[in-house]
Amino acid sequence: MDALMFSAFNKHGPPRRTSAPKVSLAARSHIESMDAGLRSISGAQEVIKDILSRRSVTKLILGHNELGDDGCEELFGFLSSDAGRKYKIVEISLNSNGIGNRGLLAISRYLRDNATLRELFLQNNAFMGDPSVAIVLALAINSSRLEVLSLASNSALADTFVANFLPKLDAPYFREIYFSVCGLTREAVPHLVEFLTSPRCSLHVLKLNGNRLRIPGVLSVVRAIRNANYTLVRMELYATGISQEPDDSDASSEGEDSVGVVRWQDIEIDLRRSLTRNLTLKYDVEKEALALLRYSRILLMRPQSRDALPATAIVSPCSESCSCIQMSSNTLFSSIGQPYSLPATPSPPNSYFPFTRLPTELQLHVLSFLAPILSNGQRYRILTYASSPATLPALLPCLTNGGCIPDPASPQFTMGGPTAGGFGLSPGLTLRKRGGGSVSACANGKCMGAGNSVLCRREAERSQWLASVGCTAFELEDEETLRHD
Repeated sequence: MDALMFSAFNKHGPPRRTSAPKVSLAARSHIESMDAGLRSISGAQEVIKDILSRRSVTKLILGHNELGDDGCEELFGFLSSDAGRKYKIVEISLNSNGIGNRGLLAISRYLRDNATLRELFLQNNAFMGDPSVAIVLALAINSSRLEVLSLASNSALADTFVANFLPKLDAPYFREIYFSVCGLTREAVPHLVEFLTSPRCSLHVLKLNGNRLRIPGVLSVVRAIRNANYTLVRMELYATGISQEPDDSDASSEGEDSVGVVRWQDIEIDLRRSLTRNLTLKYDVEKEALALLRYSRILLMRPQSRDALPATAIVSPCSESCSCIQMSSNTLFSSIGQPYSLPATPSPPNSYFPFTRLPTELQLHVLSFLAPILSNGQRYRILTYASSPATLPALLPCLTNGGCIPDPASPQFTMGGPTAGGFGLSPGLTLRKRGGGSVSACANGKCMGAGNSVLCRREAERSQWLASVGCTAFELEDEETLRHD
């Protein structure tokens, strides 16, 4: 073998130097130190040192270490400082770190008014069901943009935590919560039912696996979802005692309902039907909301006089380093109820229908037929958005790169600059072809290849807009509102 290697060296020259291991662009902003032996304050300081050595950190995965309360306070004390706030962390995982209530309070302080963090995984720690800690955490979530929270496998939380956490929870961007194996019993069911049936609930996913809810508790939750919840599209109730035979306590707790004749298969079918209904309505609501915006923007946008200056200017930054000034002026709804003057001369017989000359009330009523499934509140928010010039995109493009990452399989992917043999165009720009038409840098709506490994910026903005106008789920209007309308 040595002779062959030596012969190859003489024939082809000296061996090439091995290149550095390839690291993806996304992984460079991820800190993954699972089961790395991080302990207490020294382990937290090691993580802080790793964060400061990077320009960007978006994910912090520190599961299966021993940070404890001291390390958690040290870490989140840094993240809550001015130096730590510069890092736009989207996901934090601290499962199995022996963190108690002191650490959870430190996390809550970091979470307060945090508009970046989206996912927080805290399963299998040492949290206790302290009412004050539960309230602080709920209020912190209300002021943040957190979407996913996992508290699974914290069996000491018990019913006390849910009884104090859910009544204070009012977070419109909160989508998923995991309460699996949290020591919940039937005492937590009334609090779960009250939250699921209230307008404060915006959850799409709820997991309650491994809790002793029994048949009466599960039946109450499933009935609440069927009758008054239209946001949940996924729910897990495995190992909650619904497959066990009902005992005397189950029968006495339910009262008039005969629990003994209710099969767990029937409960599962009922839940599946409710979730399927919610998912179908969610799809229809989002589809009609986008369609209503498309047409109402054209019909309701009022032309502004060049000489008319708005009272205030709204600065709406479209990126972290670019601020586009947009003017705010909306007089659409201010004209409702005002006297309407008829035109002096009738329109020619062959002219188009003068929709914009109708009273505002009739215009809005006609547009409501484009989205019959939406509630009055949802339509009002969309029409307000569509008629406001402040919501229009900026006329001049931002100097920063805010577009989609182009598909590597597309020809324009190589147009990154002179060194790449391209034209130096930023991703997300539109290329004009000589024969007409255009080529988008986001080929076929796919970012970073057919696998869609990176979320398209347009899709992200669309989802953000649907959440801002409250059109991520079906809204059921009460009879008083419908009678009033």
